[in-house]
Amino acid sequence: MAHRMHRLQDETGKPLSYSALAHLLLKTDGLSERHSRTIIEPLLEASPLASCDEEGCWKIPEALLSGRFLPQVTFAVVDIETTGGRPPQHRITELAAVKVRNGKLAGEFSALVNPGREIPWSVVRLTGISDAMVADCPNLMEVMPGFLDFVSGCVFVAHCANFDLHFVRYYAEEFLGREFDPAVLCTFKLAQQLLPQAERYNLGELAAYLGLPGGAEERHRALGDARVTAEILLRQLRMLHLLGVETLEDTLARQEVLQREAPALAEGVSINPAELEALPAERGVFRLLDERNRTVYAGRAPDIQRAVRDLFFPRNRSAARFAQRLRGVRKVEAQTLESELGMSLRAARLARDSHLMNGSSPGAGAGFLKIGLGSRFPRVYPVNRLQADGGVYYGPFRKQAHLQDLVGAIHSVFPLRRLARAKEGDESLDDLPPSPEISPRLYGQLIQGLQAMLEGRLTGEEEQSLLGVLDQAWNGKGPAAARLRRQFGRLRHLIQSHGLAGPSVEQRNLIIVEPGENRQRRVSYFVHRGMLAGEMEFERARPPVRELGARVREIYCTGEAESSPLAKEGIEEAAIIAAWLRRELMDGFVVELTAGCTEEQILRVILKNMQEPRAAGTVISV
Repeated sequence: MAHRMHRLQDETGKPLSYSALAHLLLKTDGLSERHSRTIIEPLLEASPLASCDEEGCWKIPEALLSGRFLPQVTFAVVDIETTGGRPPQHRITELAAVKVRNGKLAGEFSALVNPGREIPWSVVRLTGISDAMVADCPNLMEVMPGFLDFVSGCVFVAHCANFDLHFVRYYAEEFLGREFDPAVLCTFKLAQQLLPQAERYNLGELAAYLGLPGGAEERHRALGDARVTAEILLRQLRMLHLLGVETLEDTLARQEVLQREAPALAEGVSINPAELEALPAERGVFRLLDERNRTVYAGRAPDIQRAVRDLFFPRNRSAARFAQRLRGVRKVEAQTLESELGMSLRAARLARDSHLMNGSSPGAGAGFLKIGLGSRFPRVYPVNRLQADGGVYYGPFRKQAHLQDLVGAIHSVFPLRRLARAKEGDESLDDLPPSPEISPRLYGQLIQGLQAMLEGRLTGEEEQSLLGVLDQAWNGKGPAAARLRRQFGRLRHLIQSHGLAGPSVEQRNLIIVEPGENRQRRVSYFVHRGMLAGEMEFERARPPVRELGARVREIYCTGEAESSPLAKEGIEEAAIIAAWLRRELMDGFVVELTAGCTEEQILRVILKNMQEPRAAGTVISV
């Protein structure tokens, strides 16, 4: 059936300007003629429904002007504000949604949420949401049911939708036991496909590109951002209508990048591709086995199937060369794991037996700060990995520059003996005054003071006392008193900014409770003085109380764990645990044991928080 065409012309019969077309087709105003043309012309040229006559006048079916796009579909445009980037250690502070139906805004939901933890200052500056603002607000378990009811049955829409969806889906399941699996439309992805000529696609710049009102005072607040996103969505839906898209399925498909030709199976590889397709598309670990059931390679991945497929279907020359080393692989084994810590530990254990391993030290990051306590005059210096040598280690650090900066700051304050610069690798130490001769007793006081400072144990009075010890140790050969105080303050700031205000990694007693292969299972990792002394896996709903109590008693209450020899594997796993703690990737919770706590107290805390979803992502002292 032929469409009745409408000629897009003004009252004099001349072709409409591109700014007029932008207003007519997209309801966008205030754009220059040139800018409007960059948006409208590619859409009209790509539209199977539009044509241009000899006079340069565009013609489109009248139905595009009078009809609504997908009038039966309701879109819920969502935006959230959070304390950080990853649940559960980060929480939602504000939830908002704007409904869009039949080309119009059709309702709003907005609520501030008490996250139950301190909001970082960087987030306060960005969003304006402070602890005081949310102090009397309901918690997420109270707010979430109303929000889920509001968006129920709608297409879930957000700008960079995976972020918002991940938070909402996680807390819907963990806090309320409700599945949340809506159709999802991402306005960021859709903008990349519909407006490839745009330079940037963040929310503010995309809104400006489409000529939407500023509303800067509402940015980075959930309802303000949801409203802006809803206005962007309305324009995108009009673009899709113009391009001849007719169904919700096709709308959702348009946000995805067109796949290039799939790479071929690497030459000489004997693995059955059907076995790769059967792998879980979930996070976890995998290992590749040869015909003798030996591990050829092992790894971890957020999507096991994709990671393994990429090994055998290489996308570049480097990957193709590596694939040639996998020609003996006959089988793949995989295990899904919910916990980042569980994935790291399991992958390291699998990799120990593999023939092909990366040379990097698991969990070491950019290295550790070490105090070598095995001499009368201990040195302080950076190292690449933990060792069972009686030293005390702090870290790991995320960047080597942070570690070197801290080493330099320590030596500018503490007159300690230094290693040769070739070993320390920091030329900035050359600018420091030489270390004076110090008695072993005074040197010991300096080391004790430094450890207390690194571990956040100094009171204000003790800091003043330590400054006096430092002045005595320098004996007039170091910085002046005022400068020493400034350098001391800078050192304190660096320690706090690098998260070192806690015990050294070899001294912490922890019980880490994390998800296992799924969220219905749990694994308890028993960490004694920084070393993994044991672990136990069980059903979350049925924790083995007697066995847990026996393990707690054996490791923490009898002293038997202290006699265990420290093997290379144990040091490696200690580094993995330390790195995991620094990165705060908890999917469960951590119980930090203090001196004098009893088996009954420890067990009570574990069992109570096992059933408390709000404990996830927290460190609990007992």
